[in-house]
Amino acid sequence: MKVGFSSFTLPWAIGGIESEHPISMSALELLERAKELGVDVLQIADNLPIGALSDDELQDLKSKADSYSIAIEVGTRGIKSENLANYLRIAKALGSPILRVVIDSKGHEPTIDEILALLTPFKSEFKSANIKLAIENHDRLTCAEFNEIIDRAGEDWIGICLDTVNSLGAVEAPNTVIPALAPRAINVHMKDFEIVRSNGQMGFTVRGTALGQGRLNVKEVINAVGGVQRDITAVIELWTPRQDSYEATVALENEWAIQSVNYLRQSLGS
Repeated sequence: MKVGFSSFTLPWAIGGIESEHPISMSALELLERAKELGVDVLQIADNLPIGALSDDELQDLKSKADSYSIAIEVGTRGIKSENLANYLRIAKALGSPILRVVIDSKGHEPTIDEILALLTPFKSEFKSANIKLAIENHDRLTCAEFNEIIDRAGEDWIGICLDTVNSLGAVEAPNTVIPALAPRAINVHMKDFEIVRSNGQMGFTVRGTALGQGRLNVKEVINAVGGVQRDITAVIELWTPRQDSYEATVALENEWAIQSVNYLRQSLGS
């Protein structure tokens, strides 16, 4: 199992969460951060869009990553045909073994039948490129629905990007999600969290933490997806809460990134 760093490890530093702080980090700059942390893999997802990069720019990124011995994984949001085709091109250019995808995009929340109609035409191209489509469990759909998609489309080219917390949005907790989706996992998002009472003691807030500081049983996740010897990437993602200033938030995010990488290494025995 490889230690992965993501554009969602540093979403505040990348920018785009608040209008006054637009995206300001490039993929090459994120790669430098990955090098500083000494990780095996960099996963570039939809919060740092690389869909407009030219073939030459992609080759420069791959060459620099190769020189650092860092593999690149590619991610996107939305399964409309034009987007899938573009990001499959990018995955090929960067040598990514997977294309991680979030199904829903702005204004498009397809039914299962529509999902299958959009994905199936790409089956032969994914298989010929030896790239697997990694569908991330994300908010709206349940574990049973993700498994249905894979059952109907074929697990020979589609698997799950197992996110440890996202399915809370579909009212499914990690102790339900992990056993339900781990057998199909080809990528893991290690995201830790805590649940605290809201002000006034009415209701709860789900809040991110550094890996190892919350309620996630990291070793349980590792074992569920096949153990440390399996050739799969465990990618750290952070839900760092907004602090009193943007600068303080970025600083905390960076601190958590370092802590999380160290904790994951310890958990993997590396």
